[in-house]
Amino acid sequence: MIAAVILLGILALYWIIKPSDQPPGESVLPTPVPTAAVKAETKENFEYSAKLQTETNALLPLFGKMPPVPVFLKDEIINKQGSNTERGVAYAACENKNQPTIFVKKVFFEKANRKQLVNILKHELTHAYFCRQGIQEGHDANFRKKFTEVGGFGN
Repeated sequence: MIAAVILLGILALYWIIKPSDQPPGESVLPTPVPTAAVKAETKENFEYSAKLQTETNALLPLFGKMPPVPVFLKDEIINKQGSNTERGVAYAACENKNQPTIFVKKVFFEKANRKQLVNILKHELTHAYFCRQGIQEGHDANFRKKFTEVGGFGN
């Protein structure tokens, strides 16, 4: 009986302190799965990057208790349709306010410096922040205020 208790204690201790299977610096969150609406919109022309997701997750504390936002790379021109058509380097898809998704142009991700990448992620996370609240989609005064509060600059 005592041997069984000791064995269970050792197993519990191992479970708590065992080395992670994750590479150092990688997110421990599961690979995000985009919604059906996002898949349809993008024709599944995107890829997952653990490094990009980790960079995005590191910024989440700036947005209170906002849950993780899946972020993917797109290997094509990002050209959002609608009233504000832009050719840009990233956008937040807000078809489902409970699960916005961010897409970043792959060539931008590969060539941008960290300051540029963090700024664009702050921009898109600001869109995701408002998306989750069902409040807005554009770049109005509320967007600008929040973007500035989280340390964003520029457009």
